[in-house]
Amino acid sequence: MNPYILVILSAALFLISCQSSTTTEADPTLERAQEIYAEAIAVHDEVMPRMDEIMQLRQKLQLRVTSMREQPEEDYTDSLQQMQTAIENLEQADEAMMQWMRSVQKVPGTDEATSDYQNELNATELTDTVDLVQRQLAQKEAIEQVKQQMEQSIAEAEVLIGLPAGE
Repeated sequence: MNPYILVILSAALFLISCQSSTTTEADPTLERAQEIYAEAIAVHDEVMPRMDEIMQLRQKLQLRVTSMREQPEEDYTDSLQQMQTAIENLEQADEAMMQWMRSVQKVPGTDEATSDYQNELNATELTDTVDLVQRQLAQKEAIEQVKQQMEQSIAEAEVLIGLPAGE
């Protein structure tokens, strides 16, 4: 066998063995980022079903606004403004959830499908895992704020419609 081929094969095997040993080591910072991401997704999964509720409440409020406008104006001015504000709050909560879903950046190593937009974001990300943890913490905080915004707007709308909170 040619000695040059033997040297090239040995070098290739050495590089392959070095690469596989580094990729199997667990990065605790990356694992922490994955945990935070999972926590954020859990919050998302908890409140996402309430998007239908937001839509239904918005429709009910809009129907009430329409029927109120058929009455003399002095009978409904304050209530009308409250209902329009509640509709706007529901719309803002809906948009906040949609924006979070569009901008969420998954952590490498998770088994979720991503959109082209998310793949583009991930391609431009830094590979620093400490930075990745910070971004995941920010995403988790953002979805927690979305949750709070959704719950507040839903509660406000339910009061105006006359539903007991949580129905």
